[in-house]
Amino acid sequence: MGAMYNVGQMTLRSIAAAFAIAITVSPGAFGASPLALSCTGCHQARVNSPSMPALNTLPPKVIAASLRRSRDTPQFGSIMARFTAKLTDADIDALAFQLGKPSETR
Repeated sequence: MGAMYNVGQMTLRSIAAAFAIAITVSPGAFGASPLALSCTGCHQARVNSPSMPALNTLPPKVIAASLRRSRDTPQFGSIMARFTAKLTDADIDALAFQLGKPSETR
């Protein structure tokens, strides 16, 4: 018989592996990185609350500052800390540029 798998652990490993792959900020087929698409899942116009603002209404520098703050001083229980933990400054800048309010200089 084959090896027994703990479904709970397997699911967590699968999620972790998918997140590790999705952490890249290089644009995909739809013009946005997988991580950027994850961000817009919560930060969208129909939610647009103080705790989850629509990212396309904010300048990239505001988004980058928020991502760095989340990475450098994570809040207990914050999902943002999980997303930002492994991001470099270059990753954050690229992501903020993808997600931020479009400007005339792009």
